[in-house]
Amino acid sequence: MPSSTDHRRLEIGLVVLSVLVFGYSLIIVQQILLGVLIITVFWGAYLFYRLIEILARIASALEQLAVQRADGGLTGEFVEQYRSVDTDSDERPNHDD
Repeated sequence: MPSSTDHRRLEIGLVVLSVLVFGYSLIIVQQILLGVLIITVFWGAYLFYRLIEILARIASALEQLAVQRADGGLTGEFVEQYRSVDTDSDERPNHDD
């Protein structure tokens, strides 16, 4: 996933593009609403991209959470240690009191 610097660069580029489009629509074409419409489309596309990216991060986090719950809350090296200790011990506690 892109870092925050990439997002910052993209936002700065959109701001510069927005100013240029607005200036062009105001000075050359003399139709302010056309410029605002184009700027809104650019920013809407950017916000949609960010929404999809955030939803992908949420899905990834939920997947990791499901894996952790399936492993009993343990991950990585600890899972392997836990499993090796569990399979090596022959003594099982008797809970028939």
